[in-house]
Amino acid sequence: MRRPAPSLRECFAFPISTPEGRRDVLLGGTLLLLPLLGWILNLGHRLDVVYRVYHDEPPYFRGFAPWGHTLRRGFRAFAAITVYLMPAILLAGATAALHCHARSALIWVTGPLALACFLIAIYALPGGMTYNAAFNDLSYLYRPDKALRRALDGGSSYLRAWAIAIAAMALTPLGLLALGVGFFYSSVWGWSVVGYAFSRALVLKESSSVRPPPP
Repeated sequence: MRRPAPSLRECFAFPISTPEGRRDVLLGGTLLLLPLLGWILNLGHRLDVVYRVYHDEPPYFRGFAPWGHTLRRGFRAFAAITVYLMPAILLAGATAALHCHARSALIWVTGPLALACFLIAIYALPGGMTYNAAFNDLSYLYRPDKALRRALDGGSSYLRAWAIAIAAMALTPLGLLALGVGFFYSSVWGWSVVGYAFSRALVLKESSSVRPPPP
């Protein structure tokens, strides 16, 4: 029987509802003390969790080992994020350069384009990352256009996941109240909520259509 769309409460509880999940949140938050490397390890771990959620293969949290696999997957995803955001970064740089040279007319072209590219990239990224994680399809990492099509196909389920993601991200700064370092753990919790929300949303979308075959 088809499962209902996840509620806000279900998504928020997901990372901490099992001992394994709480362990991984604590380990992930501690790893964030390592500059950049910890973030990349958390990214790779999150994609593994998304794979298990998408294919309904509990337990979803199984630690970070093998570490080499987790690190490689995280590095690939980090490179993909850079690719997705590069047009916005280049256009923002061009806008800043034009401003320095007092070419204000062109700024009204490059500035809005930079913002549009940024918003499109951010909107498409969860769709691309989810399908990459679910089917080990690397094309979603260097084809933002392909990810955008998946995001648009997600319809209302995808938008619902975005609403849950925004709510989770809005709460993560509360971790700063725990001597500042609590933010590392609240951010790992928040991003786990995001991954779960999008993977469940796209599972529901695919359940009413033909799933893309594994590569």
